Amino acid sequence: MTLAQTHVRRSRPASKAESSQGSGAQGLNADAASGSANGDSGAQGEAAMPSSFKNVFWQPNALQQGSVTFFTVEMARPASRVTGKFLGKEIAFFKGDKPTVWHALAGVDLETAPGTYDLAISAVVPAHGLVRAVKKIEVGSGEFKEGTVEVPENFVNPNDVEKKQIAADGGVKSRAYAHVIPTPQWSGDFRKPVDAPSTPSFGMTRVLNEEMTSQHRGTDFPAKEGSVVSASNAGTVVVAKEMFYEGNCVIVDHGMRFFTIYMHLSKMNVKAGDKVKKGAALGLSGATGRVTGPHLHMGVRWNGAYIDPTKLLALTLPETGAETKGTHSTRRTSTTTRRGRK
Repeated sequence: MTLAQTHVRRSRPASKAESSQGSGAQGLNADAASGSANGDSGAQGEAAMPSSFKNVFWQPNALQQGSVTFFTVEMARPASRVTGKFLGKEIAFFKGDKPTVWHALAGVDLETAPGTYDLAISAVVPAHGLVRAVKKIEVGSGEFKEGTVEVPENFVNPNDVEKKQIAADGGVKSRAYAHVIPTPQWSGDFRKPVDAPSTPSFGMTRVLNEEMTSQHRGTDFPAKEGSVVSASNAGTVVVAKEMFYEGNCVIVDHGMRFFTIYMHLSKMNVKAGDKVKKGAALGLSGATGRVTGPHLHMGVRWNGAYIDPTKLLALTLPETGAETKGTHSTRRTSTTTRRGRK
């Protein structure tokens, strides 16, 4: 899609409010409701964890702008509830395959300033009450491209009617992202949604028609028109609608504020409310909305943060069993709408 590209490293320093001193990803401080536990735990300079916690870790080990992250909390004894806060966002953990293990799928927004941040964890342990731990996590800068793109002029300077549609589309998306399923609907690794390679387009700063700057919050797959687009994992369809910029767009809620987005489809095979299995056909790739040609735009959003889809697809995730608990194949209801101009 781009006519010219250069690499840009985003490395804005974190403000004092955003950054905290410590030893990066290795730093750990923790305290229980009954008191604090401090002390040197070795060369890493970590403070000792309270006895209720065994370990807190995540994958991938190194995080940067746009990273997905899978947190794991190991407790010394079973907890009835585990929650957290990271980058100003609330995290709800779910139980793993052992009563002492809890997980959360989260991420680092594209625009997060590099720096050291706290992962604050709270757990309710029967007979022990509320215990807390704080883990220091280093977020590095990412490398993103710059480029120029030529699109139809109305996608840069929409008229009054188109502006009303854009505003209405924004309301649809806001309501969809406010949808909350309190348990994970996904299970196992997320799959590539289309049979095409990904492009290094996430985070790209694009100049449209030499007039407007736009930041690309997803990854493009150069799929031929009519290629089957599949659900990357199990979930519930919360949007299946034609929009001004997105064209025919499907958004799938995977639970716990984690969504995948599929744009520019030529055809949609699902409707809002459908429950889909991993690999279910959502529609066909196309060139609707603001495009320069046929392709699939895949987006990933967690709790308001935009995450690099390729990093999600590279993550190794456990089977949660969610897909076998009532999730079924979609009912195929097809609609076809206008094709976007190149």
